[in-house]
Amino acid sequence: MTKVKDIVANLREKFPEDIASKGDPVGMQIGDLNASVTKVMTTLDVRPQVVDEAIEKGVDFIVSHHPVMFRPAKNLDFSNPQYAMYGKIIKNGITVYSIHTNSDKAQDGSSDWQAEELELTDVEPFALDDDGIAIGRKGRLPKPMSAYDFAYYVKEKMNIKMARLITADDKKQISTVGFICGDGGKYWHRAVEENLDAFITGDIYYHVGHDIVSSGLTVVDPGHYTEKFFKYKVYELLEKWNNEDNWNIGVELSEVSTNPFQDLF
Repeated sequence: MTKVKDIVANLREKFPEDIASKGDPVGMQIGDLNASVTKVMTTLDVRPQVVDEAIEKGVDFIVSHHPVMFRPAKNLDFSNPQYAMYGKIIKNGITVYSIHTNSDKAQDGSSDWQAEELELTDVEPFALDDDGIAIGRKGRLPKPMSAYDFAYYVKEKMNIKMARLITADDKKQISTVGFICGDGGKYWHRAVEENLDAFITGDIYYHVGHDIVSSGLTVVDPGHYTEKFFKYKVYELLEKWNNEDNWNIGVELSEVSTNPFQDLF
């Protein structure tokens, strides 16, 4: 019988927990390393509708990108939907394990997956974190293009409905690009320091956008939900290991969209 610890051992080797950014609560979230696993499911977020999906599918192990507990839980009053979700996870014997910034930093992890998605060449580490490990990547586009066309390029490659373009000049030529998966707005200065033409990251704040325009940098904000590619890639890894290591478990891909925003046109 396959145990949680068997699967976690592979995940920890691929995405070492000790390279996660300081304060990022990665790893075991809820559950027991010695629990048996019959079915695992990958997801971007652990939200109530995802837990309901897991229960319906008979899943007993969830692997997520975003930690289910960013902040310590207090007074588990189940009138709070988040706390009620914790109770449902425990009641149904589901273990949750999260891989966040250690996926962004790992070799052939989230950042490298995004570089492939954008078809970048000459890919190198970008934006060293406090531990000296790059949290992002930088590279060169297949061909130069205007800032305006670049925004549409990102939109097409990431298969999203909407992207925000922040630039002082729509016609500025873009060749070199840096990016941080998810919310990496605090790193935009690094792109300026490295003389990159453009930067991609989600959740850029309004006033930060003003500073970016003044700097001459071009930024495309595709939103945070673009990190959904995590669940597809880790699903593929788990399927591979399932066959190689004879785990004999079911591997599921969450079909729930946890994007809190709707794009209206």
